[in-house]
Amino acid sequence: MGFVASNTIAQGDTRSTGLARLVHEGGVIYDATRSIAWSSMADGGRSNISFSVVLIAKGSTTSRLGSLCLDGVRAMVMNSRLGAGVERHEAVRLAANAGASFRGSVIYGQGLTLTFEERGALVRANKKDAEVIFPYIGGEEVNTSPTQDFDRYVINFGTMELEEAERWPDLLAIVREKVKPERDKNNREIRKRYWWRFGERAPALYDAIGSVNQCLVNSQVSKHLVFAFQPTGRVFSHTLYVYPFEDYAHFAVLQSRVHEPWARLLSSTMRNDLRYAASDCFETFPFPRNAALAARSNLESAGKALYEPRAKYMVETQQGLTQTYNKLKDPHCADARIVELRRLHEAMDGAVLDAYGWMDLVVPPYETPAIDEEQRALERFRDKVIDRLFALNAERADDERKALLAKAPPQPAVVDYEDAAILRLPAPAKSQPRIKPTGPKRAHPSVPPVAPARRRVAGGRGKR
Repeated sequence: MGFVASNTIAQGDTRSTGLARLVHEGGVIYDATRSIAWSSMADGGRSNISFSVVLIAKGSTTSRLGSLCLDGVRAMVMNSRLGAGVERHEAVRLAANAGASFRGSVIYGQGLTLTFEERGALVRANKKDAEVIFPYIGGEEVNTSPTQDFDRYVINFGTMELEEAERWPDLLAIVREKVKPERDKNNREIRKRYWWRFGERAPALYDAIGSVNQCLVNSQVSKHLVFAFQPTGRVFSHTLYVYPFEDYAHFAVLQSRVHEPWARLLSSTMRNDLRYAASDCFETFPFPRNAALAARSNLESAGKALYEPRAKYMVETQQGLTQTYNKLKDPHCADARIVELRRLHEAMDGAVLDAYGWMDLVVPPYETPAIDEEQRALERFRDKVIDRLFALNAERADDERKALLAKAPPQPAVVDYEDAAILRLPAPAKSQPRIKPTGPKRAHPSVPPVAPARRRVAGGRGKR
């Protein structure tokens, strides 16, 4: 059988309920083309959508298959993610990454936002208004501003009751006029009742970054996966993901081409633009061990060595992150400053690989490959990185599960009357019998799930 499908066929729930199920039940993917750009007459070939072609055999036909073919190149093995690697179980969220990624606030009411001029006029009339007016920034500003700076403000009453918010009458009047009518029509009662507050404030985010001076952010939707530092005294839009990291070591890992293929694989989308989902590709991502992320580490040095010249280049050329990375990826761009930034990216990628102990992997050139052989080398690199990350995710999840079980209080032994007779042990007092539960043993809610194959072995109970 064969499929012509959107490229999400090898991603997310589409993969797990489709190709993964077929492979699990004996299907063999013997030929696949991962990504073909879709062009149509309607848009003059400007579409940003890709599709995949997948051929599968099952049953007696598999014995007549020749070598496998992936993107026109012979492959020894192929998995349901259309990668040149063995079939791996789903990545699980790691406890080590819990509480380290947040989406910004959903203000739910553009009437809360102010231009520079509007804010200036309000503050000149009443200096007290500045207390609840904050810089407001979203993903578009981070990707397009040469300094990743904000271009508007937002009225932020936090968790104030209405009586307290009335201490800023001019601001409350604006919100009452521009926000309340829209909130009155909202189906969520809490948004109607607290019409002067944000729709979703994201308090955990601001608690997490309250003790640091800067934090890492990235846009949820972006052509390139790019991270940048931001001051913490701002309101972050829901179009941004925010991380309470102020060090360059974490920047180096997240900006590297170790994290990027993982993010693109696990954040499924029909379009070529990335739609980053931290729950899928950050919380599951196995970082290098803490020693590699420490201050004055090689990762810290490599991240800083890239970040500062990159920031300087954007200011000097008045280009944002998207424009800068368009040039970095363009093999025809020979600007000396861009060539140097590519070299720094490659050096940082090498430092990240070393932090994982993967010195056998060769860092590919940073620009988009100009010839087929370079493209195949880049795909091999990505396939190896992804396969190792899946294996490392499973290993870390197993370590966390064992550590959690080791900390759990010991459970009292359960002995029924038949066991007591067989083992020649005195039976428990009949006045307080111990009943052996008959239902399945419930796992601790914080124990990460393990792969099904391991669960059958590790969770099995042998005969007494």
